[in-house]
Amino acid sequence: MIIQGKAVAPASAITITAKLILNPDGGIECVLSSVDDNIVTTADSELKTDIGNITISRALGTIPRSLTFVNGWTFTADDNAKIDIWLGQQNKQSWLHKLEKNSIAITASILLSCLSAWYVINSGIPAISGMIALSIPPVVEKHLADYSLEYLDEHYFTVSKLSAKRQTELTNLLNNINSTAIGYSGEPKLLFRSLADTANAFTLTDGTIILTDKLVALVQDDRALRAVLLHEIGHQYHHHLLKQLVEVSILSVLVNYIVGDASGIGDTLASASTLLLSLEYSQQAELEADRFAAEVLMSEYGSVQPLKQVLMQLESEPLTSPTWLRSHPDISERVNAINLIDPL
Repeated sequence: MIIQGKAVAPASAITITAKLILNPDGGIECVLSSVDDNIVTTADSELKTDIGNITISRALGTIPRSLTFVNGWTFTADDNAKIDIWLGQQNKQSWLHKLEKNSIAITASILLSCLSAWYVINSGIPAISGMIALSIPPVVEKHLADYSLEYLDEHYFTVSKLSAKRQTELTNLLNNINSTAIGYSGEPKLLFRSLADTANAFTLTDGTIILTDKLVALVQDDRALRAVLLHEIGHQYHHHLLKQLVEVSILSVLVNYIVGDASGIGDTLASASTLLLSLEYSQQAELEADRFAAEVLMSEYGSVQPLKQVLMQLESEPLTSPTWLRSHPDISERVNAINLIDPL
């Protein structure tokens, strides 16, 4: 960058036409256009320096800024704007240079980056996922549920061996839940499947609840099974599954973007519904679903004992797959949370 201006020698009032050459690396050179031998007594090298060896006057309105060299020469610029631009560039470079040499600043920056990433993952993405999940139309929820059920039937489930009578009884048990009374606007649907020797219950994105034969055989008390159904409705009421599905998709896209593999983004989104198989509710989600079920049970029976009963049964059953309890809070923690609603 070249700036036109005037130069004044030490102990002189005579101005000399000059130009200032400002280099990106902070180097400065003042080139005199006309020289009076009676004035100039300095060597050319003494008018070459860097930003750290000059004094720059402050910007005061339209008053020209001056740069004073260590040998006493002063250069007054015709264009303050260019000086300001160059100084801005040097300040930025100076800040980065100091940061690179400051181990404490580097450590602090790394910690700040880690904390920011932690906040985004633990708070930012869940919040965004929640907003997106609430805006997903029912037709998409139904499509995801159908696709997931088809996949599960093909790879994991077998036909339920429950009698038609028992299936009808349990379906009526679900239908007798007054959705309006519990503040749930959906229409839950109940399906039955066999899954090896696994006692399990879970919900698809459209609110469809699936009970396995082993769970029905293990929990024979219909009030306890009703508690299971209410727990699953609680997940749907809070949109837990959709929130986690969106969250996993966002994280997958971010990872693909960070590592530079943009080609994997489309594949990730296309196969997002199959992630339902590997999603596990967070501990907070489980406690929310428990609370939903407990509040309904209190309004219906005046007790949360059916929910406590099924939790104890699932924990003590040696053949029960840990799927229903995996990533869940400890049973004692869940029972303590339920006791806040019904301490008896």
